[in-house]
Amino acid sequence: MNKVAYTAFIAFLASILTLLSAHVLSQPGEERSHDDLDPITLDELAEHGSAESCWKAIHGRVYDITDYVPNHPTEEEVLLEWCGRESTEGWDNKRPGVAHSPRAEAMLERYLIGRLVDDSGEPVEPEPGEPAAAMPESQAKQATSPAQDERLARALLGLPLDGHYRGVFTDRGSIQVNITFDLRDGHIESLSYRHLAYRGVDYLALEEGDELYPVMLQHRQIIERLEGAPITRIFALYEPESMVDDIDGYSGATLRGAKVISAIRDALNRGVYAWP
Repeated sequence: MNKVAYTAFIAFLASILTLLSAHVLSQPGEERSHDDLDPITLDELAEHGSAESCWKAIHGRVYDITDYVPNHPTEEEVLLEWCGRESTEGWDNKRPGVAHSPRAEAMLERYLIGRLVDDSGEPVEPEPGEPAAAMPESQAKQATSPAQDERLARALLGLPLDGHYRGVFTDRGSIQVNITFDLRDGHIESLSYRHLAYRGVDYLALEEGDELYPVMLQHRQIIERLEGAPITRIFALYEPESMVDDIDGYSGATLRGAKVISAIRDALNRGVYAWP
């Protein structure tokens, strides 16, 4: 009986010590003066734009978040998009008009390494200006009002937001279509394939004279004929013969337009990959 009580006491004591340790580690360290921070130029910042070394500048301060990259809750590529650059816009818009939480801000301070300066040593101002939280209350409310913020209004209506998108179509665990594009005022721009393959054939690597090269040409026609079109034009891909020419005896159905539209709709479902 005494042995059981002793074991329970040790377990209780261990849990208390764990909670105390977590509390101490979660407390912010001694705040450093902005002027005491090491100056870091934009060129130096740009040298750290990968998962192996990821620095971000937010509101004039530079953070080395390399150790945090594997623990970020979203896909790694979402975070890496902001490495090596001024990232205030992404920080202040975790979602349209919604900044990261105070808890995230406290965590970010653990990775503070310097302040952002230009080549002459002068501070570099954040690209998007002051965050809504630093504005007078009346301006902050106006900045996040659907009547004033078109991006927020489009989100509330369920309409695609302007921005950069990426999407994929997979079949049996194999990526067949990986596509990227921008939306501007609801119109498609800069549409391109990042990956295009079927049954082991890499269509992007095909050259003129290859047997399936005409199919590649049809896929290029999709790009050309969707460029600048409203996003609703993608539904024409359900009838691919209306979108492409019959090149060298290949019918429009050969290009399997449903897979391309699925990749585009996947991108829209995922949401904005990067803000414009």
